[in-house]
Amino acid sequence: MKEKINQLSEKYFPRVVQLRRLIHSNPELSWEETQTSALVAEELKKAGIEVHTGIAKTGVIGILKGENPDSKCIALRADMDALPINEQNKIDYCSKNPGKMHACGHDVHTANLLGVAMILSEMKEEIEGTIKFIFQPSEEKIPSGAEAMIKAGALENPKPDKIFGLHVSPELEVGTLGFCGGKFMASSDEIYLTVIGKGGHAAQLQNLVNPLLVASEILLALQTISDATIPVVLSFGKIEGKGATNIVPDKVEIAGTLRCFDEKIRIELHQKIKSIAESIAKKSNATCTVNIMVGYPVLINNDIVTAKAKTLAQDFIGNQNVKDIPTRMGSEDFAYYTHHTPACFYRLGVGNTSKGIISGLHTPSFNVDENALKLNIGFMSWLALQS
Repeated sequence: MKEKINQLSEKYFPRVVQLRRLIHSNPELSWEETQTSALVAEELKKAGIEVHTGIAKTGVIGILKGENPDSKCIALRADMDALPINEQNKIDYCSKNPGKMHACGHDVHTANLLGVAMILSEMKEEIEGTIKFIFQPSEEKIPSGAEAMIKAGALENPKPDKIFGLHVSPELEVGTLGFCGGKFMASSDEIYLTVIGKGGHAAQLQNLVNPLLVASEILLALQTISDATIPVVLSFGKIEGKGATNIVPDKVEIAGTLRCFDEKIRIELHQKIKSIAESIAKKSNATCTVNIMVGYPVLINNDIVTAKAKTLAQDFIGNQNVKDIPTRMGSEDFAYYTHHTPACFYRLGVGNTSKGIISGLHTPSFNVDENALKLNIGFMSWLALQS
């Protein structure tokens, strides 16, 4: 079986690269993935797979039934959306859409899962149960595409026994895979603060309640919430007060993110943020409204499913190419699936130091070593068949 998978990986690798480059050059933002989802549906149909479209707007689900289709179901997931970034790479398949770029590798994820679908379609007689291919919108933006897909029934009819997903990792060299059991990626909430003071001429201090100063005090106080021992990160990336050298504005807006690995602490921190911000503002005769947009939960890899996936990876590509990786303060909406179905979310090495492929995710120069696709369409097929 492994030899056949490797042969099919060689066969479909050129097409998968072609698809990745096509998707890369035509990036679509969250909830706008109409061309991408149409391409996905077309390729799945070509592979002889049952296709369902329009799931949570632009989502696509493929169903491949093997022997005894009701005996079990393995789900495989890919995300399709791009980021609002101007690409700086000088490549033939550079983004054609200004201000939009696949800077997080979702083009790789989508093309990869299409390649897996092609391989497994040719191995239909060796599938026990059913394989469900989930292509979802909007991983990058709240509201989450994963949550919307689940609400639309993506984990029903049939209900998966296990679900697998992956994310490209430029910090891992091509040819390697990374695994982490248990709590793997943090929850993510968006924090929005609006400080209202009293603006006016900057020289007339007696008439002012400067929201910039109040906002500064709030920011400094909130930084004490971050704690590497829990771990918790509260980080702010935007502060905007539309004044001038001699104009104090009435309002300052602040935006940041809260990351955490404990749901109880997470909810407690929501109240703590609100309490600190409001009390500091009140003390200065200002007000602060706190809006917390609750985002993705903690991503929890099932220990048993992940341990088996790691063993299968070692069997497929060798022990030396399978890495134990640490938890990450980054977040992923695959987390929603992990709270419904035993799951494993692993990392695919796409970096290549010798070729200069080292740029990080969410940067305008991000790229991948496409040889990672040959490895992973084979491994994910192996994983689906052996799980």
